[in-house]
Amino acid sequence: MKVLVTGAGGFVGQHLLNKLIKKDNNIVAINRKNNKFLSSLNIPVYETDILDFDTILNCIEQEKPDVLIHLAAQSNVGVSWREPALTASTNIEGSLNLYKAFFKVNSKGKFINIGSSDEYGLTAKLGIPLKEEMECKPQNPYSISKYCSEQMLLQLAKKDKVNVISTRSFNHFGPGQNIGFVVSDFASQVADIKKGLKENKIFVGDLSAARDFLYIDDVIDAYIKITEKEIPTGVYNISSGTSIKIEYILNKLIEISNIDIEVIIDKNKFRPAEVKNFVGNSDKLKKIVGWKPTVNFDDGLRKTLNYWINN
Repeated sequence: MKVLVTGAGGFVGQHLLNKLIKKDNNIVAINRKNNKFLSSLNIPVYETDILDFDTILNCIEQEKPDVLIHLAAQSNVGVSWREPALTASTNIEGSLNLYKAFFKVNSKGKFINIGSSDEYGLTAKLGIPLKEEMECKPQNPYSISKYCSEQMLLQLAKKDKVNVISTRSFNHFGPGQNIGFVVSDFASQVADIKKGLKENKIFVGDLSAARDFLYIDDVIDAYIKITEKEIPTGVYNISSGTSIKIEYILNKLIEISNIDIEVIIDKNKFRPAEVKNFVGNSDKLKKIVGWKPTVNFDDGLRKTLNYWINN
């Protein structure tokens, strides 16, 4: 099977490519820039922006992939507030470029659009596991753009009678994730303290919110199963079904580190979460492809902390 992955050089992309290659797939990568990881692989790498339709079409015409996994996005919420036009163009127009080019070349192929649980927005205030049929109320430019691109792709798929699968992937973490996400933020600080690079204090905001977390290996396993198995066009949650308090994550990382760290509430960081408990229901995906999370949450934290200590 030939699989084209966009955003292949990012956190999720790197983990996904490693798994796809181990399963003897024929891989093609699209990334805005080549990097050390992609250069280390013996695969075609196209350096382009997904807003460049002609280059995207040329890549797909040359490679003729069976499956396209679309990871590329402007995914930083803070940036989306500062640059909403860039966020909208990248996440909506870029996705449509890929759709148009891919199905022009292979109308029998499979297009996997990686979306976000953030699309549910304020619906999560219901405090129950979120299902795909529930209304979405996105509350920031990033999540609005992802929901818009998802819905446009699904409507086009319906009109064109082609196979588009869109995920709503809940929080995931693991080695290689950038700063700016809660687990990597905490793990990097704990690692710096353990290595003597900063004092034994961590300043935090509101720790009371609870979120649905998956270790990266479980997320990649879901993407692989969606790639390999027949799955109807539609939306699919990828979630653990369990919410974990942010406070627990920090305390567990400190416990794993086996050092004393003072946690200090910083009023400048304290912004009470509007949605206290954000959790998903992934029964739909489990029923169709047989996927379920297998990595113990604490083990995932330990692997992530060790990555930061060793890097």
